[in-house]
Amino acid sequence: MAESSSVQSLDRAFDLLELLCKSRNGMSIGALSAATGLHKSTVHRLLSSMCTRGYVQRDTATSIYRAGMRLCELSSFIMDNLDVVERARLPMERLSRETEETVHLVMQEERDIVYIHKVESDRGAIRMFSRIGMRRPLYCTGVGKAILATWPDSEVHALWQESDVRPWTAHTIVSEDAFFHELERVRRLGYALDDEENELGVRCIAAAIPDYRGRASYAVSVSAPISRMSDERIGLLRGPLLSACDEIASVLGGSMTRM
Repeated sequence: MAESSSVQSLDRAFDLLELLCKSRNGMSIGALSAATGLHKSTVHRLLSSMCTRGYVQRDTATSIYRAGMRLCELSSFIMDNLDVVERARLPMERLSRETEETVHLVMQEERDIVYIHKVESDRGAIRMFSRIGMRRPLYCTGVGKAILATWPDSEVHALWQESDVRPWTAHTIVSEDAFFHELERVRRLGYALDDEENELGVRCIAAAIPDYRGRASYAVSVSAPISRMSDERIGLLRGPLLSACDEIASVLGGSMTRM
């Protein structure tokens, strides 16, 4: 009986904590009581316990409660302990088998993307020149555009100004206005394209892996010779790619908002 009561208290505490995490301006005991159906004395008892441990903070002037910074501290430990490559490995392998193409996982580091995992396709004799640890600018890759599309325009503008923007191929976008137009397209479609902008003869479709804030530092791409990447084929690859990214994002605590 005591165990059942403890589990019930724990459930109630999590209900309160989740409400506070989603509240922009915090909530009073009365508001929390009304939202959960719990008695005010129960809400006060649970909040007091969570305040003691730093999960909740109380504004002494207004008696408004907010989620505490202890949650952020713990989330940083969780993220530090996540092996992104290991979590992405199986979805990437399934994606490569399903599409019969090469699949890349990259991470953003300053103004570049860095290749951190690759599943090579056995189809055909052509091999991508990419390798683990290789860097490329964010602006000239599909994965980079997918990542930047999740950032605020002000940060993208700052990054563009700091980058050594130059044509890697004749197809590289080197106009800031054109680049922002391209990002709007990425946001609308939910995926980005690399139309020989980084490597001649290769076309890629890429999608971001956003974190819990909707901001991405990782992305996945499907790459192939341009002869196998018609617009029609891109349309067929979109679904499997977004599904794989959704799966990886869910494991990493992120959420997808594809249209």
